[in-house]
Amino acid sequence: MFLVVVLGVAIPMPYVVESPGPTFDVLASRDNVPMIELQTKNVAPKSDGQLRMVTVSSHGGPGQHVTAAEVLWGWLSPKETVTPVSEIYPSDITQQQVEELAKAQMVNSQSTAAAAALEYLGYDVPAKITIRGPVAGTKSEGKVEDGDVLQAITTPDGVRHPVNRASVPFQLNRELKPGQTVTMHVLRNGKTKDVQIETYKPSNVPSDFVGSKFGMYLTADVKLPFPVKIHLEKVGGPSAGTMFALGIIDRLTGGKMVGDHVVAGTGTISYAGEVGPIGGIVQKMYGSRADGAQWFLAPRSNCDEVVGNVPDGLQVWPVSTLDEAVDAVAKIRTGDVAGHPQCTRE
Repeated sequence: MFLVVVLGVAIPMPYVVESPGPTFDVLASRDNVPMIELQTKNVAPKSDGQLRMVTVSSHGGPGQHVTAAEVLWGWLSPKETVTPVSEIYPSDITQQQVEELAKAQMVNSQSTAAAAALEYLGYDVPAKITIRGPVAGTKSEGKVEDGDVLQAITTPDGVRHPVNRASVPFQLNRELKPGQTVTMHVLRNGKTKDVQIETYKPSNVPSDFVGSKFGMYLTADVKLPFPVKIHLEKVGGPSAGTMFALGIIDRLTGGKMVGDHVVAGTGTISYAGEVGPIGGIVQKMYGSRADGAQWFLAPRSNCDEVVGNVPDGLQVWPVSTLDEAVDAVAKIRTGDVAGHPQCTRE
């Protein structure tokens, strides 16, 4: 009987167990090197407060396995989430591919955060936007091609919007309704071509989705006004973008934005400053509270998961944009938090 119990506990299970991971103060330094290194003048010294990005520790999936005991504990713990491997990873993906994707997402989130933060502060952040093909099943198929350079977008009101910054197409996405026709002015094989496409609303967007999509994949070659380096080499994924952007803004505006508070948070960031949904928010809230956070900035589109899962002693402030996140941190610093936004279920 004892052997049966041991085997049952130790046998590999087809699940992924997510638990709270470490958090990192994006305003801090290590070995006299700041996590956010800005190679420009007038960079603020270390703040008295903290802006903490959060992580999730994931066990199971490609190249790993969890035991029945770990799965059972995950089901019983409010801090952990247990999910079938098949719901997270394709069956043919390798551990190396997972790690490479996470690393690429982190690098992209850092670049996007830098561009969004600097543009928020009024810097000129020029960019070259290249189309990497249409989204399958959209009306952009057969109209745009991989390698098209997006030069301008004419909206239904007849206004031509030069695409000279990475934020332009993403901001127009927020403003345009599904079903509207826009003209994409692209450079293809050295010649200018005008392409008309119809905007649409994807079926898998969060409940707080605003605007529409163009139905094409875009990459941005951004030219920052000065080098921005973020030293966090062993962490992957896209979810720290919002906190990186806040950290950059803090260091370029005197370093007093957070006061002496400990504010944690998460969320992807777009070039237009949109805060997007992430995974593992329950684990991230528990991890931030364990590391002393009093406040947590959550993507508004994650609110359904936030409600009912907030650890004691932590207050959650939902945000949808970088503007809202900056405003939230400023109000936390001054104590102007009465009636602050709350997460509710749709």
